[in-house]
Amino acid sequence: MAEKRTTNRPRPNLGEIAYLEIKEMILTGELEQGQRIVLDDLSQKLNLSVTPIRDALHKLGQEDLVTIRPRTSHTVVHIDKKDADDILDLRLMLEVYALQGAGERLADFPVEKYRKLFAKPAVSQKNKDFVRVDRQFHNDILALSPNQRLPRLYGYLQNLIQVISVRALKVQGRISAANQEHLALLNAIEKQDVSAAIDELNRHFNEMRSALFQA
Repeated sequence: MAEKRTTNRPRPNLGEIAYLEIKEMILTGELEQGQRIVLDDLSQKLNLSVTPIRDALHKLGQEDLVTIRPRTSHTVVHIDKKDADDILDLRLMLEVYALQGAGERLADFPVEKYRKLFAKPAVSQKNKDFVRVDRQFHNDILALSPNQRLPRLYGYLQNLIQVISVRALKVQGRISAANQEHLALLNAIEKQDVSAAIDELNRHFNEMRSALFQA
C-alpha cells in the first residue's frame, strides 16, 4: 500500500493579505482621502478577522497612508494643498534629475511600449488602469538615472503621489489630457531632447496641479 504523501504548504500571511488589499483600495481611491476606516466593515468586505486588518493598518500608518488616532480610530491620510504642493515639487525635482542624468539611457526608453499602452481604451477611460500604467511610466523615467539610490528615495513619495493623482483624475477629461501630455513627453524622449522632455514634464505637472485643486 502506497504511503500517503503530505505536503507542508506555507500558511498565508493574513496580515500581508489585508495590507495589500487595503493599500490597493487607498491607492485606487476606493477608500478616499480623510475617510474613516471601520474595522468591522473591512473585516466583512475582505472576509478576514479584525486582527490582521488592525496589523495591516498599523503598517500603512508607518507609510503615512493611514492616520491612527487614540482609541484605535483609523482614517485614510488627508493631503492638504500645501502638502500636495510639496510632494509634487519633490517628484518633479527627482524626475528632472533623472532626465538630466540619463545620457545614453534615453535612447533605450520603451517609447513604443508606452505609446501603445496610453492608447488602450481601458487606460484612457478607467482610473485603475491609468494609474497602473502611469505609475510604471514614471518609475521608468526614474530608472533612467545612474543614481542607484534614487528609486529608494522616490519610493516613499510614490504612494502619496498616487493618492494625489487619484483625486486629480476625478476632474472631467483629466485622463485623456494626461495621456496627451505623456505622448508629448514620449516624443521628446524619442528625439533624445532632454530640454524639451523637461519642458513637457513641467507642463504635465502643472496641469496635474490645476486638476488636483479643481477636484
